[in-house]
Amino acid sequence: MTAPAHVSTSPAWTPGLREEVRRALAEAGSRRQLPLRCFVGHPGGPAETAVAEVAVPPPRLLDDLGAGAATGLRADLVERALDGLDEPRGALCWVVRSGPLEVGDPELAWWSAAWRGFGRHGLRPVTFCVLNRTGWVEPDTGLGRSWRRLRPSRAR
Repeated sequence: MTAPAHVSTSPAWTPGLREEVRRALAEAGSRRQLPLRCFVGHPGGPAETAVAEVAVPPPRLLDDLGAGAATGLRADLVERALDGLDEPRGALCWVVRSGPLEVGDPELAWWSAAWRGFGRHGLRPVTFCVLNRTGWVEPDTGLGRSWRRLRPSRAR
């Protein structure tokens, strides 16, 4: 996938995604690498009630399970994370990680899991995004934002 197309009209959740990248940077501290993490919820909202982290199993476990079981496990984890939200309606799913702002197999696997997990609640995710230090992209539309440098948010 190529670099994200610039969004001409910002979706309402765009500032929230920036805040989620700031949170990830603050949690990473001085580490340069951001481990792959998956979230569901309302980006930028209170971390305790509006955002739930999906437990990401180690890649080796997913490899050992095989494709079918790994897909089911990811969907189960997304479903459980949605259970932890105060309001799952209107929620997004996003992956935060290091590396280029491109969509590869791991991101597509979580995208698929998001659709399945939300579907089990009778919902559809508003969107699915991949975030890194320099921006975000929606795999289905190719739309996104990028920035030169984003500083971590200050501790609250």
